[in-house]
Amino acid sequence: MIEFILDYMETKGVYAVSEAEQQQIEQGISLYLLENGIEEDAENPYFRKYVLRHLKRISPSALKQYFIRYSVISEVSQIAIEQKQNGRVTVKRKEELYGLMEVLHQCGLGDTYIPAMEIKEILGGFS
Repeated sequence: MIEFILDYMETKGVYAVSEAEQQQIEQGISLYLLENGIEEDAENPYFRKYVLRHLKRISPSALKQYFIRYSVISEVSQIAIEQKQNGRVTVKRKEELYGLMEVLHQCGLGDTYIPAMEIKEILGGFS
């Protein structure tokens, strides 16, 4: 499935510029697949359709950064889940969230691929 996603990126004109960047992209893809319950070597047409539906939601210009920064996106989403589950987020987690959001804004993703409303609610209480 990693190759399927890399092939999709290639059809959109998205390429790694170095071996290190390629590894970062592949690590992000691996984490994405893991979190979605898809094995890296899955060939099932259902999973291909599932992944393709998701990939189409990502702007081609954002694909590379999306996977390079997928661990950040994942952690931001996890903090939103914690807030929803517990009704609050600790000051330490808010500080972490603020740093993660800085990373997403600096790389150009901003709050596009995260639960933005929940994050704004959490950070609204940040002091």
